Amino acid sequence: MASMSPELAQAIITSSKRLGIDPVDLGTAISYETGSKFDPGLWGGKNNNYLGLIQFGPEERAKYGVKPGQSAVEQMGAVENFLRDRGVRPGMGMMDIYSTINAGSPGLYNRSDTANGGAPGTVADKVNTQMAEHRRNVVGYLNGGAPTQPVPQDPTSPIDPTVTGAAAASAPLSLTAPVGALAPPTTASILQTAGKQFQGMPGGQGGGQGAPQPPAQPQFMQLQPIQMAQANPQAQAMAAQVAKLYGYG
Repeated sequence: MASMSPELAQAIITSSKRLGIDPVDLGTAISYETGSKFDPGLWGGKNNNYLGLIQFGPEERAKYGVKPGQSAVEQMGAVENFLRDRGVRPGMGMMDIYSTINAGSPGLYNRSDTANGGAPGTVADKVNTQMAEHRRNVVGYLNGGAPTQPVPQDPTSPIDPTVTGAAAASAPLSLTAPVGALAPPTTASILQTAGKQFQGMPGGQGGGQGAPQPPAQPQFMQLQPIQMAQANPQAQAMAAQVAKLYGYG
């Protein structure tokens, strides 16, 4: 498998910015059309009559100046102009971008180019089931590195044609809960909570100078269940130290 050059990666990012689309979507389509080769001189399709990064047909080659010997960066101008002329607009996502390349315009998700030498399946089939590895690799290339490691994807959640742009790129990797909700309590947070519980008691924070004085037994008995109900082993150990400090250890 060839790799995407840094120059092509930058050209994809630049063209995508002008088109208002996600560069990962555009890079994925190019990777798929060239079999991961990113070769602007690649011939393929029916009768080996399609050329380049998005497999331009004879009419498109003539209109957009696509010819053998071009560099990938040079050919990206033709890719950008083709997509714009055929109806790609800012905010469109993977499904519409590939529909434009494969079927001639956005929205043709059920079209197939199998008769013209393309891989079996409709536009939607190819986007949803045949591009995952291309997408992972492109993410790595556009970030200046090697292909990324495979990321397991829920097979019941294929790319949704109604989700466009960066949202479609990030959706399979989204967490279902905020990161903060997964973090265990820290020692500082445990002490802060305990300090708030003891604030105002004799000898506690704001309670004057001298050795700490233990609160009345009923007050501590109310505190202990609150601390332990939410505590993991680390929290329990810290609560025990606080209790000992106030004479209950």
